[in-house]
Amino acid sequence: MKKWKSFLSGMLAMTVIVCLASSAAAAGEKLQSSEAGVVILDNVKVEPGAEYTANGVNIPAVVTYQDPSGKVHNYLPVEMLTDFLNIPSSWSEKRNSVVLGATMENAELETRVYPGGKKPANPAKPTLGQKIGPFTEVAPSSVDTQGGSTGIDEDKTRVQTVTGFTTGGTYIPENGKHIVLTVTNNGQTAVSCLAGRDRVLGSFERFTTVDIAPGKTLTRAFVIADGTTEEQAGFTCMLRGADPRDAADVTVSLMQYK
Repeated sequence: MKKWKSFLSGMLAMTVIVCLASSAAAAGEKLQSSEAGVVILDNVKVEPGAEYTANGVNIPAVVTYQDPSGKVHNYLPVEMLTDFLNIPSSWSEKRNSVVLGATMENAELETRVYPGGKKPANPAKPTLGQKIGPFTEVAPSSVDTQGGSTGIDEDKTRVQTVTGFTTGGTYIPENGKHIVLTVTNNGQTAVSCLAGRDRVLGSFERFTTVDIAPGKTLTRAFVIADGTTEEQAGFTCMLRGADPRDAADVTVSLMQYK
């Protein structure tokens, strides 16, 4: 999940701490490091007094700063936030800034011209083995569904929509290692099936988009990596007409299995 693999990110976290230490020392204020812990969604991520490892280097997990009024402020390394809260991050040389969330800064706009003015159809089959965050797409036949599901988000839900239908949830391995998505196209035109992982601050990582022909049923399966936490485990499926002008008429099942 980490976006920074270079020494820069570790140096960035240390720079924040060093700058804080310098200002605090100059003003005679109180600054302490690695004495507090970190708890996210009621789960202990860093024990009080423990350090955090960034790019193989141990750094203070929490810097506690007490201002002249006596108010206490806590500072965390940026990379810790990207790891624990599933936030995409990058470094902007242009703005000399840490960038959290999706950005268009380095995006290149591309104009595509399709033969006949029509976008080609998406593939009819997904790409097995593709990994997005903690989820990997696998063959549906590899999932044992005989023992029944461990969780149900949709159970043969019939949907007719022009704007599209979205479903999903949070899937951690303790509740079952697999997600199985089944979609039947009841309509007269193709339906596109998008699946992927939600990320904090407005980005979405997607698997191969698959088109489902009229009258056909598509089944997709995904395995969840061990150690996946709730903040990493948002999975979403979106269904819409392959041609945005067409309505979608589908029956959807989305379940979790051991």
